Amino acid sequence: MSSKRPVEGLLPESWKVLLPVFEGPLDLLLHLVKVNKVEISDIPVVKVCEQFHAYLRLMEELDLDIAGEYIYEASLLIQLKSRMLLPVATDEEGEPVEDPREELVQRLLEYRRIKEAAQSMAEVHGMRRGVLTRPKPPELAEITQERGEEAQIDLGDLSLFDLLGAFRGVLDRFDREHPPPLHLRGESFSVRDQFERWLERLRGGRPAHLADELSAVSCRAEAIAAFLAVLEMAKLGLLRLHQSDDGGVLLYRTTREVSAAELEMIPT
Repeated sequence: MSSKRPVEGLLPESWKVLLPVFEGPLDLLLHLVKVNKVEISDIPVVKVCEQFHAYLRLMEELDLDIAGEYIYEASLLIQLKSRMLLPVATDEEGEPVEDPREELVQRLLEYRRIKEAAQSMAEVHGMRRGVLTRPKPPELAEITQERGEEAQIDLGDLSLFDLLGAFRGVLDRFDREHPPPLHLRGESFSVRDQFERWLERLRGGRPAHLADELSAVSCRAEAIAAFLAVLEMAKLGLLRLHQSDDGGVLLYRTTREVSAAELEMIPT
């Protein structure tokens, strides 16, 4: 993904996406292994390193809060990439004495085992919670709302990397299919305007294909504002996100209505 046209300055200073439940760098590496359809034990380091940095550049363009662990993992990948370019020591039979990727492979395998175990425990907890339920006291509900513990984005059966990957594909295709746009001084796009446009577009239960919708906008800045509006709607529980048969992202409007106070909080 090219970073030749940064979007710095196109978004309001007050708008910054913070995702406390965002997956860590090992989740991103597992996602790249899945996307490249390779085994963990045979990671194409050079290709994965380039893709990892492409995701970081996209996160920076969207003003996402990137934890230091991503930068640390990126530096480890660069170091591993340089080691892979050096001659590898071999034994008498010509077999490599040591694979530089071994440490990374073991970390990913161990992390995947822990993640799968955690998912299994979460499913059991969800089943139990569905069987034994009780209403939350009004006082506790008010405290929870104030602390923002219910303001998480429910991505359904998608990971955030699937969502970012779909958006990156839109930007790449936009660069390929459109000539450089004419940027007018002072032109900007409001996240709130895009928020209201999505509400109208999804009225009546009609689903929308994220990639197609973003490809139809006028320019890159409007695509970013529209994408941020999708994240805001998902956070408020106004959207359900599902993966389509072609690997894209489908948007479905929920029955929840947005209040005037919530709409007022959307960045202009």
